[in-house]
Amino acid sequence: MERDGRRSCQSCGMPMTEEEDFGTEADGTLSKDYCTHCYQDGAFSAPNITIDDMTKFCAPIMSQLYAIPLKKAESFTKEQLSCLKRWCGREVAFCGSCGMPLLRDEDAGTEADGSPSHEYCTYCYRDGGFTEPDLTREGAVGKYAPMMAANLEMPIEKAEEMVRQYLLTLPRWQG
Repeated sequence: MERDGRRSCQSCGMPMTEEEDFGTEADGTLSKDYCTHCYQDGAFSAPNITIDDMTKFCAPIMSQLYAIPLKKAESFTKEQLSCLKRWCGREVAFCGSCGMPLLRDEDAGTEADGSPSHEYCTYCYRDGGFTEPDLTREGAVGKYAPMMAANLEMPIEKAEEMVRQYLLTLPRWQG
């Protein structure tokens, strides 16, 4: 099934890039929102799991994959999960350039006519254009990875890997 770009599961945040990554609806079609681990046959695999339970499940994986201290991984994981549809009760738009959640009106960038952008944040997009139009994907990795490494107390190489993988889920960096 051709997808409109890469997505992340709206329950656990796992990137969904291949058809086998997507959960299934009751009619057998692929879910547009949830991964195969979280959602099968139109229902959650663990219907009674809480965001705290999901954090406890996901954080050690993130900690191990990216060499993040467990407490930092738990905090980061819960923050990321709290913006997902399953946990916040609505689909939250994310900046298509940096991935920042667009939770409030003032988080949105602006189109040329001054209207809010529904695709990009105020830091990446203003007046109908990117604030850094010449920024490349590798340039974005170089920009964001040091912040991730410092905030999560992780090795820079692991932060670069994490940011590089995440950017592939964002529209600006696909293709």
